[in-house]
Formats: sequence, structure tokens, C-alpha cells
Amino acid sequence: MASSFHSLGIRASSPRIEPSFTAIVEVATEEDIQQAINYANRCDIAFLAVAGGHGWQSTINNANGGIQIDMRKMQQIELNSNGTVVLIGGGVLQRHLTQTLYRLGKQAVTGLCECTSIIGPLMDGGHSVLQGFYGFVADNLVSARVVLASGEAVTASATEHPELFWALRGAGHNFGILASFEVKAYDLPKTNWTIVSVIYTQDRLEDFVDALNDVDSEGDHAPELVLAGAITRIPAFDTVYPVVAYQLSYLGTADEVEPYVARFRQASPISVTTAENVAYKDYYIATSNGYNQTACQKDKNISGYAISLRKYNKVAIRKTFGYFSNLTADARFNTSVWLLESYGSRGVWAQNYSATAVAPAERNLPVLTVPITWWAGNSTEARQKAETYGKLMRGALAAGDHETSNSSHVYLNYAIGDESLEQVYGVENLPKLQALKRRYDPANKFGFYMPLI
Repeated sequence: MASSFHSLGIRASSPRIEPSFTAIVEVATEEDIQQAINYANRCDIAFLAVAGGHGWQSTINNANGGIQIDMRKMQQIELNSNGTVVLIGGGVLQRHLTQTLYRLGKQAVTGLCECTSIIGPLMDGGHSVLQGFYGFVADNLVSARVVLASGEAVTASATEHPELFWALRGAGHNFGILASFEVKAYDLPKTNWTIVSVIYTQDRLEDFVDALNDVDSEGDHAPELVLAGAITRIPAFDTVYPVVAYQLSYLGTADEVEPYVARFRQASPISVTTAENVAYKDYYIATSNGYNQTACQKDKNISGYAISLRKYNKVAIRKTFGYFSNLTADARFNTSVWLLESYGSRGVWAQNYSATAVAPAERNLPVLTVPITWWAGNSTEARQKAETYGKLMRGALAAGDHETSNSSHVYLNYAIGDESLEQVYGVENLPKLQALKRRYDPANKFGFYMPLI
């Protein structure tokens, strides 16, 4: 057995999500995973696989006292002979894959931060800056080697265990540990990215929202265009209120993105800066999602109350801004960010919805928004304050969206753990998912990441 054991180890992304493990098992092969699961089953001990370590759902704490199966030694990346499919180990992080494929003139559809694993976001559906072209990360899965709750290892694909393959793409954390998997690979485009950053003070908030809704067009915009940014505190621009710090990324030149930027200029930003000719391998650093940047920080409490929308409601945004401003006026929370993300939907809409377990609402609601609260220390009062404000912000955004979609859908990867199963998995998919759960994991061994039962 190639794995190694560490007693009484704790590895977590946040003190708020911190199961205390009896042991950490560092696995290097599929057989290691099988032996770790078999051992845990014999001893009736819980187990939890960890790769990127950025899960924030409260249900993860239910693995307390169990065994952590650390996937970080499973780092294989192998491009097939014709360059169309890449085999990836279950512990590979996004930065590793992006940099490796870039050297080979290739790219793959991956998540939104360099520090996350590839497989974690994939099993939730997986939003991506490339989704306007190729769909979600899950839409690009070709096959997977899955270790089941029994310790058995199987291949899941369109032809082998097809129902398990369906379930892995949208609810995969409930069904097994993916030792390795194959995804589609694509040629790098000949052009690089242009990234335009705009900043607005709070008095321009409604004008900014109008511009964003116009350009986003409910997700129906050019796949080359990515819209993402945050509301956060930047004292250099405003010492009293948070500001809007937004980015338009375009796979093309500054001249090509300017028609979109022009609409944002009409909303009177106080700053406009442009980065040209950004290579894809550098894209995530340029958009502040790099491995060592704020989005990837660990060892702080983190809480996020997300909701998916069709478009932004100005009244709801202003009300939510008030809550966020009040919360972040407290110095303990002043590094928090409120994400506003719209990655484009044409490639997502082009997929066969019934081919994966991704909730249909995830495809039909193009806006991801989540106020993310960070704070240090173990104060119960601070945690309660973060949770109270998080619920207030999510409630305000949900109420504002009733005009356009009457939805309370939440992206599974952004769920906090208090949502209903219908909210994250979709009423359409839930009965089939629960039936498959009873078949593949009747004892609910994989029951720590928004469990289906």
C-alpha cells in the first residue's frame, strides 16, 4: 500500500468548517483509496476525501472523528495521443492543470480559482470562464474511475454505469471518490485576453447595475465575454462605504471589448484600467483568483449565502448593499467580498440538459451572486453576526428576483448547508438522484457534502 497515515491530523479551509480527523491517509493510487475505505468500513469510521480543501458547507463538520483521505499525491496529467482528452488524477488542482496544458498548447474547462481541485467543482456542475464556449465543467467529463462506498472501483462513462455517470455530474460528492477522470481538451486560441477593470462608488450603484444587466443580457452574450467582480472595501477609493470593483474579460483585443466597456463608461466609474494580451495561464492571477490571492486564502472563518438569479434587481442590490456595508464597517469583517458573476450561457444552453444531474435552474439562471464573509478567531458572537447578515443579504436578493424568475436556486458549490435539497439539486432531478443514492451508497457513507439522504 503506497499511502501514509498521520494520526490526529486536522486539515481544513476554515475554522468554521473543521472536522477533527482521527487520521489523515495520504493516498497515491486507486488501490490506496480502496484500502482506506475498506479499513474505515471494517472499523465503522467515517471518511472524507479532500483535494483542494475549500469546501465550506456546514455538513462537512459531520465527518468529525473520521478519516481524511488526502488526494494531493494523485497528480497525474496525461494528454491522449490526438490531444482531445486529458486524464487527470483526483488530487490535481486547477493551477497545475492549467499550467501543464498551456505548455502543450491546450486548455480544459475548469473552475474559477487556481487553488480548487478540478474534480470538486466538476461534481457540482462547475462554472467556468470557458463555459460560454463549451458548457459547464461537468459537461466535459468523458469518464471516471470511481471508488464506491463498498470499496469497489468501477468505470463510469456514457457506456459503463451510465446512470452513475449521470449522477456524478451534478451530485458527485454523494456517490464516490474519483481516483482519476478524463475530460475534453481544447486547442488554445490564437488570441489572448483583454481585462478591463472598472470601479464605482456607492452613489453609482444603480447605474452600474443597469449597465451590467444590459451587457449581460441574461447570459445571452458573446462567449468571448466574461463578467465578474465584487463589492468590497477599498479605502483608496472610499473610506466610508464599499465600492464596486468589476472586470470585463474578453478573449480578444481592447478594440473588440470596447463596445461592451462603453456601456459601463456611461455609468461613470471613478477608475478604468486595461490589461492587454493576458495569456490564459496568467488569467486567474490577473483576475485576483490566483493560488496565493484573496480568493484562495485559508485559515479564516468563511461564510457565504449564495443565490442564482436571472438578472440583478436594483432595489434588491441597494438593500443588500446596505446590509453588506453595515457588516463590513465592523473591522473583523472588512476583508469580505460580495461576488457578482456572469460567465455567459450560450455554451451551457447548448448542452443536453438531461445528460447530467446539474439542476436545470443552474443552466437557466446565469447570475451567480454570493456575499462571502471572512473573519479571524473563534468568537461565537462574530459567527452569529456573519450568519445573521448572510441570511439577510440572501433574503433580500431572493425577494428582488421574484420579478424575473421566482426562484431560490443556489449553486451547489456555493451552498452553505442550510438550503433545501430542491434548492440545490432541482425538483426535477431529486427523485432519480435519491434512488441512485440508495443503490450505490445505501449506508450514506458519502454523506458530508450536501447529502441526498
